[in-house]
Amino acid sequence: MADGFILLGAVVMTIGVVGIVRMPDIYSKLHAASKAVFLGVCSFLVASVETGDSAFIARAVLIGLLLVLTTPVAAYEIARAAVAEEKARAANQGESLKSIADRVKGYRPVEDA
Repeated sequence: MADGFILLGAVVMTIGVVGIVRMPDIYSKLHAASKAVFLGVCSFLVASVETGDSAFIARAVLIGLLLVLTTPVAAYEIARAAVAEEKARAANQGESLKSIADRVKGYRPVEDA
């Protein structure tokens, strides 16, 4: 059973790496990376529960909880930095936020308050 979870984790992480290489923009790459890392590592953690060692299981649960808390925050901050970079690049090139939104699928410009 543990071998299956390890294989599943390796496959999911490999698909995530392919997604990072193949995706066109930073937002799609970020999505592929964050989902693949989270699901792959969680699969490894489920496989580690098979050991039966209570200390090892407690560490695996702690790692899983930390991933649940930190993965979305890290993805959000990276996406926010990418938006700031796009805005700065647009300002330097005289490009409007509307032209960025046309170029990047799903991107909605956020005006500064």
